[in-house]
Amino acid sequence: MKCSVCLSEINGKYCSKCGQYYKGERINLTTFLGDLFESIFSLEKSFLRNIRIGLSQPKALVLNYWNGFRKFYYSPGKFFTIASLFLVLHYSIANDFLGTVVTGDISSQFIILLSNILLLTFSSFLLYIQFKKNFFEHLILNIYNVSLWIIVFFPISVILSLTVNNNSIEGCFSTPFHILIIIWNSKAFELTKLKRFLFVTINLLMLYGTLFFLVYMLG
Repeated sequence: MKCSVCLSEINGKYCSKCGQYYKGERINLTTFLGDLFESIFSLEKSFLRNIRIGLSQPKALVLNYWNGFRKFYYSPGKFFTIASLFLVLHYSIANDFLGTVVTGDISSQFIILLSNILLLTFSSFLLYIQFKKNFFEHLILNIYNVSLWIIVFFPISVILSLTVNNNSIEGCFSTPFHILIIIWNSKAFELTKLKRFLFVTINLLMLYGTLFFLVYMLG
């Protein structure tokens, strides 16, 4: 079989010259769904591996992207896309995420997601200003971490939505959700344990102070 791109002979599944993948089978429902799923989650780079690295080495993902390297790890956009798909799936099961009830259509979930990312971006930008990262670099940091923890908390929220009829109980998981995001944000910077504790505490106060102020003003 000749490669359709460079016309070299293909022995196996990959062209030895240009690297194009060759499947060699007709399209059916299985291949269609498999290709669609693979294009979203890039299974060749391992969805679970990227989640594991995000959890165990959050600095690796962020610094890699900050320093201009691409394609090896998931991009922040891909993390955001996967988190959004998880929220869509969650919305089909229940209308709340960790006790935050979503009224209206599904777009409300994305408004909440974007609001969380923007609030956390502003707070981390102000708090870590001494590290001279611009607003968009902080935006990348928070897209990674908010999306990561949405993916992790998705099964927890679904289980609670199906088994617990009390939003206040589900809401108890909202604070750990934000604490973990803020801790993971701090891991992108070189800090002593004491400074990390202080920065995380201040960041939490900034976030919840802003949220309470917005709720008071809108209420």
